[in-house]
Amino acid sequence: RLYGISNENTKTMKRIAIILAYLMAGALLYAQEVDTLHLSTLYTTHVVFRSDLVYADLSNTRLVAAKIVDQNRTMLALKAREPFEVPSSVSALESDGTIHTFVVAYREHPDRLVVDMRGNCQQKSGTTLEKVQERSFEKPSQRIFHIGQREYGLQLLCEDLYVRDDNTCFVLSLKNGGGVSYEAGDATFVIESRKKGKRSIQYERNLYPKERSGSLSASPGSTSRILYRFDKVTLTKDQVLKVYVYETGGQRHLVLTVNHYDINRARRS
Repeated sequence: RLYGISNENTKTMKRIAIILAYLMAGALLYAQEVDTLHLSTLYTTHVVFRSDLVYADLSNTRLVAAKIVDQNRTMLALKAREPFEVPSSVSALESDGTIHTFVVAYREHPDRLVVDMRGNCQQKSGTTLEKVQERSFEKPSQRIFHIGQREYGLQLLCEDLYVRDDNTCFVLSLKNGGGVSYEAGDATFVIESRKKGKRSIQYERNLYPKERSGSLSASPGSTSRILYRFDKVTLTKDQVLKVYVYETGGQRHLVLTVNHYDINRARRS
């Protein structure tokens, strides 16, 4: 009798173990393939959202560190404090009311360090992360020479600005004259007030491209280019367009300033 009871308990435990194994396998597969942010102790992963972030929450602050970037509140910086095996999670709330939740898993060398939720990467409220296939474009001839910044051995230029089918297009280039490679995520376009005095009304609005092609990452001695296409862009005399480029995992940040004259009198193509 005792043997019969022990055998029945053993069968029940085996069933429970099999069910738990299936659940854990399903959860692990979901975490690895569907909506996972892979973090490392070596690199910082940036997630770019469509609007400013007003809230971010971590399920385990001992394992993961997160910070809303001060210079650009549409970006969330994430990094693992230590290697971990059990997946965690992070949630973020945008100012437009959109909420995103991600599973967070550890990987010493993540495949992606910049996740862009503004365009083709966003599906199912930010849970699916897919790589954007960059389309190469023929190198254009440089038509603009006065919009740029040189610093850290790098040269960032707006080589061309034109209007096609009522869309405003920017061609940016980055020349790396230093000995260290420059890894950059997507450029951030912000319309800002020209004057920011205490009595003036400050204005800031992010612009989101309809299409992009190329990259601003450049190895030593090379030049990279990227094309951005927006809906019609116009500025008043009191506004400027700032283009921010942030180095992934570094501090060499660059910025371009485009005034209303350049925008409103862009050539037609």
